[in-house]
Amino acid sequence: MSDRAAFAIEIALVALGFAIHVARLSKKRLLSFKYTIGWISVCLFGIFASPLVFLITPLAKGLRLTPTALLVAVSTVAVAVILIQLSVSISGNQRKMDTLVRENALLRESLDITMKDKKSDEFK
Repeated sequence: MSDRAAFAIEIALVALGFAIHVARLSKKRLLSFKYTIGWISVCLFGIFASPLVFLITPLAKGLRLTPTALLVAVSTVAVAVILIQLSVSISGNQRKMDTLVRENALLRESLDITMKDKKSDEFK
């Protein structure tokens, strides 16, 4: 078996193992549906793109890299994009939480005012 074929099989097996792990996390409800679909998509891309190692090797040679180094570079960029997306999601959730805290405080204040009015009406 050539090095390229072994490398393609390794990529597919790692992607498959990662997909199984993502499915387990999703089954335990530790990963939301949205992120499960995203990660499974990444895994499927890895599985179906693994035969394309034969195309990556000439590209890597043109860039004076090994196929592994090129894969690591592409993976690093993918992880950076995912981290940026997660940061955006966290920021959105933080804004929503701040809004809920403010609305809760306003409702509590409104409820306190209503309760004070009822108590003052009882004493009249």
